[in-house]
Amino acid sequence: MDAAAEVPAEEILFQKHAKYFVRFLNILPARLASHDSTRVTIAFFAVSGLDVLDSLHLLSDSFRTDIVNWIYSLQVVPGLGARPCGGIQGSSTLNVLNPPECCGLEAYRWGHLAITYTGIAVLVALGDDLSRLDRRAIIDGVAAVQRPDGSFSATIDGSEHDMRFVYCAAAICAMLNDWGRVDRRKMAEYIQKSIRYDYGISQHYEMESHGGTTFCAIAALELSGQLDILSADVRAKIVRWLVFRQQDGFQGRPNKPVDTCYSFWIGATLKILNAFELTSSKDNRQYVMSTQDKTVGGFSKWPGSHTDPFHTYFGICGLSFLQEPGLQPVEPALNISQRAFQRLKQLHAVWELEQEQPDGNGTVPSGSSSSNSTCVKRDVRVNIE
Repeated sequence: MDAAAEVPAEEILFQKHAKYFVRFLNILPARLASHDSTRVTIAFFAVSGLDVLDSLHLLSDSFRTDIVNWIYSLQVVPGLGARPCGGIQGSSTLNVLNPPECCGLEAYRWGHLAITYTGIAVLVALGDDLSRLDRRAIIDGVAAVQRPDGSFSATIDGSEHDMRFVYCAAAICAMLNDWGRVDRRKMAEYIQKSIRYDYGISQHYEMESHGGTTFCAIAALELSGQLDILSADVRAKIVRWLVFRQQDGFQGRPNKPVDTCYSFWIGATLKILNAFELTSSKDNRQYVMSTQDKTVGGFSKWPGSHTDPFHTYFGICGLSFLQEPGLQPVEPALNISQRAFQRLKQLHAVWELEQEQPDGNGTVPSGSSSSNSTCVKRDVRVNIE
C-alpha cells in the first residue's frame, strides 16, 4: 500500500480516559461489589492512570486529601507482642471500633502485600510524604510472610504463596528503601527455580510460563539489585520468549489470544532487560488502540469487550512505553510514573538524613527504616512541580 494512502493513526482520547478514572474514584458499579476487599487496587489503577495521563489536576485538593486519609485508615499496625501483620488492608469492612471480645475481629485485620504495594503507590502519586506510615511494622510484616522456599504469601494467614507476592514484597521494600529481615538471596533462588524449559517464568514451581509472572520475577530481581544472577545466555533466552509473545499486540502465553494488559507486562519486562526495541511498536499501538472505547473512555482486553480500570491503566502504560505524546513516562520495575519514582527517591534521601541524625535520646526516629536498604538503581531525572 502507498504510504500516502495509509489510514491515519488513531488518537488517544485523553479527556475521556481521565474522566473514566475519576468516575471509578467517585463510585463503583454494583457489578464490582465482590471486589470490596480490593478497593485499594482499583484506586491505584485510577490514581496512577490519571498520573500517567498527566491529569491529576482533575482531583481537587480536598479529594486528594480524602483519598490519602482513606489509605491511612486502612493501615494495620500490630500492638506490642502481637504477630507481625503490619501493612495495609484492602477495605474498611473489618474496621470496627472497640469490637466485642466475643467477635475477635481484630484477629482478622492484617496487611496484604498487594494492597500494601498499591496503597503506598497511591500515596506517592498524590504527593504524600509517607510520614504516617509505620515503615518498620510494614517491613516486618513483609518478612513475616516469606516462606522457607523464598516465596511470599499475601497475608500472614490463609493465602497462596507465589511469584505475584514475590513482586509485591520486592516493590514494598524498594519503595520504603528497606529490606529488613527479608532474605533476598532466597527470593532470587526461588525465581531461578521457576524459570521453565522455554525460559518464560512461572507462577510457582513446575507451572506454565506466563507473561505476568515473568514480569514479577524480573522486576523483583531488578528491585532487589540481583538481576546479574541471570547469565547473559539465560537473559537472551528470556528475551526471546518475551519477544515471541507479540502477534500484533502481546499474548501472555503461547497459543493464547493477545490482550491489552500484556503491552505492559511484556513491554515492562523487555524495558528492564533493555530489549524493548526488538518489538514492533506500530503493531503494538494498533492493537491497544483497537480496544479503546470511544464513547465513555477506557480500554478493554479485546476489541469490543467491556472496559475496566485494570486494562485501561495497563493499556495506557503500554502506550507510554511507546513514547506516546501527552503521556508521562513510566518506571517499568515499580509500575508507577517516573515523576512519582523521582519523588520517592527524594523521600529516600530525606529518610537517610534522618537516620544519620538521631533524636535527643540518641535513637533513630520511630518511623525510620533499618540500615539494610537498597533502591532502584536506574538514574532518572524528572523535574517535580
